[in-house]
Amino acid sequence: MRQSRQGLVLALILLVSAIVLGGGGSPAPGPELALEWLALLIGAAWLCLPATRNDWRLVPRGAWLVAGLIAAVPLLQLIPLPPALWQRLPGREVMVEALTLIGQDQTWRPWSMLPERTLASLLSLIPPLVLLVLAASLPARRRAILLVAVVAGGLATLLLGALQLSSGPDSPVQLYGISLARLRGFQANFNSTADILLAALLAAYALIRLAALRRLIPDAAIPVFALAALATGLFGFGVVFTASRTGIALLPLAVLAGLWLLRGWLPPITRKTLAIALAVLVGIGLIGATLVRSNPNLAVIGDRFLVTKDLRSQLWQDGLYVARKHYPVGVGMGGFVPALVAEERLEVVRPSMPNRAHNEYVELGVEAGFIGYAAWGLVILLLARAGLAAMRGGGNSDRVGAWFGLSLLVLLLLHSMVDYPFRSMSLAVIGALCAALVLGRNSLLAGGSMNEDER
Repeated sequence: MRQSRQGLVLALILLVSAIVLGGGGSPAPGPELALEWLALLIGAAWLCLPATRNDWRLVPRGAWLVAGLIAAVPLLQLIPLPPALWQRLPGREVMVEALTLIGQDQTWRPWSMLPERTLASLLSLIPPLVLLVLAASLPARRRAILLVAVVAGGLATLLLGALQLSSGPDSPVQLYGISLARLRGFQANFNSTADILLAALLAAYALIRLAALRRLIPDAAIPVFALAALATGLFGFGVVFTASRTGIALLPLAVLAGLWLLRGWLPPITRKTLAIALAVLVGIGLIGATLVRSNPNLAVIGDRFLVTKDLRSQLWQDGLYVARKHYPVGVGMGGFVPALVAEERLEVVRPSMPNRAHNEYVELGVEAGFIGYAAWGLVILLLARAGLAAMRGGGNSDRVGAWFGLSLLVLLLLHSMVDYPFRSMSLAVIGALCAALVLGRNSLLAGGSMNEDER
C-alpha cells in the first residue's frame, strides 16, 4: 500500500508541538490541554483525510499492543464496580466510613479512589499514543525525518535556554514564571530539559551515521567525527547548564551509545589509541574542574553534587508505605499526591507540597500496583524483544533505529529512578517515537550496500 506524505507532516507537527507545549506539567495545564486537543485533531485528520485514512492498516501489531497496554491501566481503573467489590479493595476503609456518613457507601464506584485525576492521566496519554501509531505506520525513510525534528527541538531548547540565562526575571522568554539560573528551554523541570538534550544528542549521532551511509556527507572518519564532536559539544554543554545531576551523570552513557553507532569510523583499538583517549579524558576533566572553579554559574552546578541531604529518600519511604497499603490495586493513576499527603510522616512534612515521588517505580506502585507493573513490564519486554531482533537480524538501518530507541529508553528508565521523565508530556511523546522506531517493520534507510551493513 502506497503511503502519502500527509502522515509525515502530521507526525512532525505533533512531535514539534509536544516539545514546545508539553513541558509545563500539572502547575501549567493550559499548554498541555492545547497539546491534547491538537493530538486529537491530528489523530482525527489521520483517520479521515482521503490520503491517510487507510494508513492505520500499516501500523504493526506490536505498536497497537503497546498502545493498548499503556492505555489499559487508567481505563480499567475507571470502570465502575459494585459496592461488594470496591469496598473490599485494600486501603478503602476510611473511604467507606466517610461515604457511610452521607449514605453513599452502596453506590457503584470505580477502582480509582480519585477518578477525576485518573481521567486526566488517561487524557494525557493521547499525544504519545497518537504519535506512536502514526509514526509506526510511516515508511522507513520518513521515520528518519522525525529524528531531524528531535535534533531541531534540542537546538531550539538551547537557543531559548541561552536567552533565558541572559535575560532578566521579567523577560517574556522566562516560561512558567521560572527565572532560576538554569537552562530550561521549554520545560518547567530542568531534569526534563536535560533529557530532551540527551535525546537530541543521540538523534544527532544516528543522523550522522545515516547521512554518511547515504553519502549526504563524506563517508570518512574526519567529517563524521567533526560533526559528532560539534553535536556533543553543543548538547553536552546544554546538559551541564541544566544543572541536572542525573542528566550530567547520564551524559557519558549517551556519548558511548552514540559512539557505538559510529564505531565503523573509529580507528582500531590499540595501546596508542587507548592512551590518546585517556589523555583526552584527563584533559577534559582538568578543563572542566578549572571552569567550575572560575565560573560562578558552573560553581553552583558543582555545588549541587556536594549536597548530602536529599528529601527524595523520605518521599520514597513514605511512598513505599502507601504502595504496600494499597497493593495490589493502587489508588488510581494521578492519585499519588493526595495518597501521600494522607499518610506522610509528621517529622518529614514540609511547607511545600510534594508534587511527585521523584521515583517513577515507587509512584507507579502507589497509583497502579501490580497491574501497573505488569503492563509496563510487558511493554518493556515487547520493546526489548523487537529491538534485539532488529539488532540481530535487521539491516544496518534497522539497527540504527533500534539502537537509538532502546538507548534513549534505557536512559529515561535510569533517570526514572530519581525523577519522573515519563510524566513530562514532551518526553512521553519522544519515548513514543522511540517505541515506534523499535517496532517499525521497515528500515530507517532505504537502500544501502553490504559495506554499509558491515559497519
